[in-house]
Amino acid sequence: MKPYGWIGLLLLLVSGYCLVRKIEPFVTWFYCFAWWSYILLADNLLLKLRGQSLLVHRRKELWGMLPLSIFIWLLFEAYNLVIQNWAYETPASLWQRWSGYAVSFATVLPGIFITADLVEQLFGRSTKPPASGSENLPAGARARIRLASLVPGLILTIAPLVWPRYFFPAVWLGPIFLLNPFLGKMGVAGLFSGSRRRLWSLMLGGLLCGVLWEFWNYWAGSKWIYTIPYFGQWKVFEMPVLGFLGFPPFALECWILYHLLRANLRHMRSMAARIAWWCCLGIVCIMLFRAIDAHTVVRLVETVP
Repeated sequence: MKPYGWIGLLLLLVSGYCLVRKIEPFVTWFYCFAWWSYILLADNLLLKLRGQSLLVHRRKELWGMLPLSIFIWLLFEAYNLVIQNWAYETPASLWQRWSGYAVSFATVLPGIFITADLVEQLFGRSTKPPASGSENLPAGARARIRLASLVPGLILTIAPLVWPRYFFPAVWLGPIFLLNPFLGKMGVAGLFSGSRRRLWSLMLGGLLCGVLWEFWNYWAGSKWIYTIPYFGQWKVFEMPVLGFLGFPPFALECWILYHLLRANLRHMRSMAARIAWWCCLGIVCIMLFRAIDAHTVVRLVETVP
């Protein structure tokens, strides 16, 4: 095991022990400690099984992935301002709360992608890019956007904002059909082209991550709770049972959004355009942090300084 794998194992054991013993900051921030421990351990396992991993061989990409992970999850937080399916119990201190948002949301893409790459090994070794990666289309082979995907995708993406009580599950479907066709326009092979190996790896990886998300969230002092209509009374941990069906398509949405944003960034030739692009993302993130504080946080938790 590589040194960072041992660090992940040690951190997971220490945070688990401190949670049981009610030792701060591990109680309040158990979710963050557990997830970063898992990322280190899972990536180390991926390195052993595949010979390549995100933390070792794609380190430069990882640094760009972390802020994009925050931004992508915040897009769903923006949806939640309307559909109001989950709420947060967070520290009272502003700097702790916002730091917690950033550290937690930054785990979304690495967690899903590393897990999907691990799941892919169940289907056998492959010389193609991993499930979390993408393939560029040949020059001149840009795919056309088809209305058969665009129209239902647009309807399913807008419906939760218009009729949130009835169409809130469409949040986890609409962006797939709406945005996937645009990957072809950006020169990236779409999610449904070629082998289904990536598709199943991402979906299974998303489901596994969902189980871990809910398990570790259940024990954490700073956590989220759900207020889902109709089926909210039957729960596993904090999550209504049927809510677990949202995690596989959520992983597909994350993959599409991530590679769409990366492709868009690659098409920017000037440094000024890239700086402006990142600044705009940062401003949007700050605005949504403030919106979460105002509308999604339902209880402030006092923590030990």
